[in-house]
Amino acid sequence: MGIVKVAMLGLGGVFLAVLLKQQKQDYALYIGLGCAVCILFFAVDRLSVVMGSVKQLQSLMTVDSSYVKALIKMIGITYVAEFAASLCQDAGYSSIGTQIEMFGKLSIIALSMPILMVLIQTLEGFLT
Repeated sequence: MGIVKVAMLGLGGVFLAVLLKQQKQDYALYIGLGCAVCILFFAVDRLSVVMGSVKQLQSLMTVDSSYVKALIKMIGITYVAEFAASLCQDAGYSSIGTQIEMFGKLSIIALSMPILMVLIQTLEGFLT
């Protein structure tokens, strides 16, 4: 049922912004930003459910907690970077949005390097 609320909020915001864009372009941007922030709060609520499930999976498996933490950080970086980049692109600043996306990708690569090194060491141990 949450997706219906978010979809209606998003569509209502878009229709209202389109109507106001002809008269007051600034208000249309504010409505778009307001809707995006409201949807972000709905997403954070869903994220708490996902976090609970990940913690439950972690207790069932023998996985190092640092890997799970890194995975959760990567998901967070992805979501925040995509959200911020989309807002910048909607506001007409696509170059800034592109830079945010690139920084998000580089952050994920930097965060995944220790995991990649452990994976390579494990593979090397299997091969020798």
